[in-house]
Parts: sequence; C-alpha cells; structure tokens
Amino acid sequence: MARKAKKAARKAPARKKAAKKAAAPAKAVRVSATAGKTVTASQLLQSVADHLGMKKSEAKAFVEGYTDVVKAYVMKGAKVKIGDIGMIMIRHRKARMGRNPQTGEPVKIKASKKLAFRQSAVMKAQVMGR
Repeated sequence: MARKAKKAARKAPARKKAAKKAAAPAKAVRVSATAGKTVTASQLLQSVADHLGMKKSEAKAFVEGYTDVVKAYVMKGAKVKIGDIGMIMIRHRKARMGRNPQTGEPVKIKASKKLAFRQSAVMKAQVMGR
C-alpha cells in the first residue's frame, strides 16, 4: 500500500505542472508593419519588448543571446528548428562543372557551403492561406 501512495504523490505534482502550462493563454502579437517594407532591428526589438512587457534593453539582451546560441549551433553543423517558423542549417554544395556564359568554356566550380532556411509546414500553410 505504501508503494501506491508514493506513486500517487509523484503523479500529483506532474498534473499541477501540466495544468499551469495549459492555463496560460497565448498573448496576441501586435505589429505595425506595411507589406513590402523592411523591419529594422530597432523596430523588432521594440515589438519584442512590448509583447513581453520588458525594457527594450532587456529585449535586446534576450534577442542577441538567442541569435548567438542559434549561430553557434548552426556553425557546429546542427539544424536549428525555430518553432513553427522553420529550420536553419548549412548546406554543403559539391564541386561541379559549369560553363562561362560569355565563351561557353567549361569551368570547374569549387565545393562550397551555403546558409539555408527551410520553412515549416505550419508557416507555409499560414502564408499560402492569405
């Protein structure tokens, strides 16, 4: 009987944690952007600060820390999934033969690395739905 009581005691805190996570409603993000315009880093930081209810300097430290960590993982060769937005990775391109467009002469193109982004299915559906 003591074992059952211990198991029940272990499960109870897990339920409370799950209830706390589910209880927090998602706050709507408000942005003032015009289609086709570029959002500056300053505007982005101000939006993050407003959304999270913090100072702009705190938001700057948060965002810069996040991007530094993402860069470190990508540079190590890991694929970094960013929520429902997509995945950032480095793609390796093999060496290949190409042609000089002016002369038509064959040219060897070296192997290279390329920073790549692949959008998630959720983001693609949201973009296509609009």
